Formats: sequence, structure tokens, C-alpha cells
Amino acid sequence: MGYKIKDPTNKSAAIESAVTISSKEHFLFFVEQHRGLVWGGIALVVVCIGGLITFNWVSQQEQEAAWELQGQAQHMYLDRPLNDIEKGKSNIQQASGMFQDILEQYPGTPSAKVSSFLLGNSLMENKKYDRAIEAYTSFLQEHAQDHVLVGLVQQRLGLAHLLNGNREAAMSALDAVMENPHALNKDQVLFELAKFAESEEKTDNAVKRYKQLIQEFPLSPFSTEASLRITVLAPEDVQESEETGTRTDSELDQETSENQSKAGEE
Repeated sequence: MGYKIKDPTNKSAAIESAVTISSKEHFLFFVEQHRGLVWGGIALVVVCIGGLITFNWVSQQEQEAAWELQGQAQHMYLDRPLNDIEKGKSNIQQASGMFQDILEQYPGTPSAKVSSFLLGNSLMENKKYDRAIEAYTSFLQEHAQDHVLVGLVQQRLGLAHLLNGNREAAMSALDAVMENPHALNKDQVLFELAKFAESEEKTDNAVKRYKQLIQEFPLSPFSTEASLRITVLAPEDVQESEETGTRTDSELDQETSENQSKAGEE
């Protein structure tokens, strides 16, 4: 009499197949029972994707429109007839209005940041220093992370305060540039600080600023002018420096001669 040995592996595979089929059926039953919820979720995903695509498209359109308007404003601002002062003033005023429109209609765009700076510059041209100060201050508050451009804006803010009669605020703005490790216009600011010191008859401070400029930025075009100013304000310093240089050269020549003599004796 033969015996049939049962294979437990086949039984396990059958159970797993049954479980798998049962899980699929369970999912289909869930979909069937909650058909409205499932379709609602699918619709929500589609709407979200469509909304994201639409948002990106609208943002792109806004940026293009903002750049186009800024280009027109810059052309108006720069294309000023030299022989017609009134026309030039009119162009600057129109450009200011267009820069302001960009800030109001397209806030948050890259063009808005540039327009904020150019708005302050155009207001300065029209001698509207109070509004220029507001524009520059607003830029510093909204775009503090743009370290390079912040240095330029702080310099312009200092000039606006100076022309508006507030020398203390002007000095504070220029000092902020010197404290900004990312600023690329420190040489020019040092020169302006020295000129301010001269205008206040603080000769020692002015000479100190000029020397700092020459030492820290020897290749700057402002260094040449700084050297000339030191010659005028402190000629004794220049003479002493020249005498020191002469003595140093003489000592070097003497040392060279001694070395040559020793070498010859050997």
C-alpha cells in the first residue's frame, strides 16, 4: 500500500496566494465602498498639480512683464537729452513713476529689487531726498541678504542724508558700509569719509582716512587722489616718509657694499 507524503511548502504557497488575493479583494472592496472619497482624492491631486503649474506660469509671466517695464523705465531714465534740462527732468520723473509701478504691481520679483534701488537713484536726481531715503531704507529692510548691493545702497543712503542736511545719519550709513565684510565699495566710502572730515576741518582724521585708503586699497583709483590730498594736508608726513625711505635705501646700499667687500677679501 502506497503512502502520499504531503508537501508543507505547497500548502504554505497556497495560503500566501490566498492571502494575496484576499488583500487585493479587500482593496477593491474599499474602493467600491468609498468610490466618492477615492475619486475626490484623485481630483484633489489633479487640481493641486494644475494649480502649481498655473502658479509657475503666472509667476513667469509676471517676471517677464516686470523686466519689460523695468527696461522701459531704465531707457527713460538713462536716455536724457543733455541740451534740454526740462526734458531730462521729465524723463527722470516718468522713470520714477515706472519704478514705483513695478514695486506695486510686481512685488517679490527680481525686477522689483533692482527697481527699488533705481527708484532711490531717480528720486535723488530730482532732489527728492526724503523719498529717496525712504526708498533706500525700504531696500535695506527687504533685501538685507544681498550683501554686495546693500553696500552700494548704504553709500547712496549716506549721500541722501548728507544732501538732506543730516550729517550724523550720513556718517552712520557710511560707517555701516565699512562694517559690511561683503561690501565692494569700501575704497570709495573711505575717500568720502576723508572728504567729509576735510569739510569739517578735521585734518588729522582726514589724513588718517586717506592713509587707511592707501594702505588697504593700494590699487584703487582713489588711492592716487588720497596721496595728493595727504601732500596738501600733511606735507611734513610726506617729507618724513621720503626721508625714511632715503635712509633705508642708503643703509641697504651700505650693507650691500660691506658684503661685497667681505666677499672680495675672502
